[in-house]
Amino acid sequence: MKENPPSVIIGYGHAGQDLHHRALLDVSGGHPEVIAVDPRPAEVPHGQWVPDIPAALSVLRAGGHRPADAVFHVAVPPAAHRDCLERLLSAGARYFIMEKPIADTVSEAVHLVELAEVTGAVVLPMSVWPASRVTEAAEGLVASGAIGEPVAYHMEQSKPRFRRSLQTRTHASAFEVELPHQLLLALHLAGPVAEVTASRGWDLPLPVGHLTRLGGAEVRLRHLSGARTTLYTDLSSPVRRRRLHIHGTEGTLVADYPVSGDDDFGQVRIAGRPVRMVVQDAPLTRFVDQAYAHFRGEGPAPRSDLALHLESMELLDVARTAAFRRAGGAPAPARLTGAPAGAVVGAPPLPRTGEGRAA
Repeated sequence: MKENPPSVIIGYGHAGQDLHHRALLDVSGGHPEVIAVDPRPAEVPHGQWVPDIPAALSVLRAGGHRPADAVFHVAVPPAAHRDCLERLLSAGARYFIMEKPIADTVSEAVHLVELAEVTGAVVLPMSVWPASRVTEAAEGLVASGAIGEPVAYHMEQSKPRFRRSLQTRTHASAFEVELPHQLLLALHLAGPVAEVTASRGWDLPLPVGHLTRLGGAEVRLRHLSGARTTLYTDLSSPVRRRRLHIHGTEGTLVADYPVSGDDDFGQVRIAGRPVRMVVQDAPLTRFVDQAYAHFRGEGPAPRSDLALHLESMELLDVARTAAFRRAGGAPAPARLTGAPAGAVVGAPPLPRTGEGRAA
């Protein structure tokens, strides 16, 4: 691959524009060669808009590039990933960064994995927390023996998500919002999972009524190593929190990830000690930088491959199905259900981490 390959973003909505293109601007110093593909006309900083894939391929060829010379960012909805990948592969494309989730269903994800293996394409699914410098700093402290042998992990991603849940209705439950990120990190840190030991979900309370299954979720895992993991997300939380606890035989590590794009600093510390490590962290940009270096043959792939994404989807499917079965009913789109004004519906208990919520 050429040293500075052109980038083609398929789907220029929120993910394509605000995540993929922004990361490319950061990686390139503000001047990437970008073609944005979307049926809706768009302003593309330092690039150009085209309405469809054939037009993008024409622009590439007019610039002296083959499809195999470019990196294709697949940022269309998951249901369109398979068709998009098949069309690009047939045109000769070979390098891809794919937005998560990689597919709508586990069976579709299996097909994508097989397609990449058969064609030899390099498909890197977008992964945030495994590429994070906060994660790297936490792993370094664990490897140094600072907390002894890890025995349990507790991960929380909570935030107030009332307005977006009311406006978009794109998720059937809270299991699809933050838990996919957490599952990937759990697999990265603690290894393969032996079983999902528990899962539950709850509704999102509103001043009048509630949104079914969009309030939050909790999943508990047992890993093949024997370690236990708890994943927790509260989408009615009054504050944002992205926090990881790693409990070891000789102490507890606490890692706080940046909670938004407003401030890209995280912190890592050992509970009970006054010193904390402050880490500047832009994991999405770092992932894209690592991916392009890998495409150029200059470094390893980011630490989260198709197989890991497939495993996380399978686990999420098991956990979601178990939670809905107990709640009564199969997965369905979230809906607004009536309740007295100001009602609290399924208020979640505070997660217990050893340090307490305020840690």
